[in-house]
Amino acid sequence: QPFKNKNFFVTPAGETLPSKLENILAAQALFPVTSATEMAGQMGENTIANFAAEKDFTSIWNALAERLRSIPAYVSLFEAAFPKIKNGSNELTFADAANAIAAFESQAFRFDNSPFDAFLRGDDDAMTVDEKMGMSLFYGEAKCASCHSGPFLTDHQFHATAMPQIGPGKNHGTSGREDFGRGAITEDAADNYKFRTPSLRNVALTGPWGHDGAFSDLKEIVIHQLNPFDALAYYDRTQPVLTGRSDLDAIDWIAMDDAVAVDQLADACQIEPVNLEPDEIDQLVSFLYALTDLRALDMTDIIPSSVPSGLPVAD
Repeated sequence: QPFKNKNFFVTPAGETLPSKLENILAAQALFPVTSATEMAGQMGENTIANFAAEKDFTSIWNALAERLRSIPAYVSLFEAAFPKIKNGSNELTFADAANAIAAFESQAFRFDNSPFDAFLRGDDDAMTVDEKMGMSLFYGEAKCASCHSGPFLTDHQFHATAMPQIGPGKNHGTSGREDFGRGAITEDAADNYKFRTPSLRNVALTGPWGHDGAFSDLKEIVIHQLNPFDALAYYDRTQPVLTGRSDLDAIDWIAMDDAVAVDQLADACQIEPVNLEPDEIDQLVSFLYALTDLRALDMTDIIPSSVPSGLPVAD
């Protein structure tokens, strides 16, 4: 693995990934600040952006850690959370910040109180009849659980599901408008069009669906996943919510208008078609709604009134 390090985390930082990371969530927390399109900004805008343009992750993390060390209130909080910093055996680094972010995320974004969870804990009335029927289909005839399994309803693996390719793409394929997904990382054509199985917790709240937002209707992506071959052939191009910009409109459908590319996408699909009746599809969708933890509908309580840096907190 070209991106592996001594922590055995596969990341773009390779061997330069800090060693004090407590888990994979902490490793992930390191990278939004390295992305020009997320937090770093564009080259020339600031020092961090310049480092990001050069893929100099270590300099980014060191610079941000220096900022944290310059704010006494942050230092006090980190010393309280990480005793090794307080006793002087470790200097505050951005890895500590990543560990802190991961600890926050693992608590604040824990969603395990959906009707489905309540049912599993023994409350037979937590789910409706349709939701229970949908659950039976999910774990049975519809074969959804062959990929969407475990506590997070994902096997965390990569699969090709013939998801329509829309938008500018990732400079893959003959047109440059395709996204080869996992294949672009492994450089193995057998992995082309494979994407990681997403968690289905709160799935009713996380649209648009598909790695590229190809579906704006949850039922429609369920129909696609049940029979990707037919669904791809008859894909409804009104499903994605597009920008309406003329410069982007011209490239949104290049990959889908390429018959050879669409055939390759279909040929790579790993899902065996499943035929369900319309009412069974509705029941399956009902079950997906039963995966919603109502706390996710309003999370304003986790927004602090202020932060130690003094920077404004958005409403």
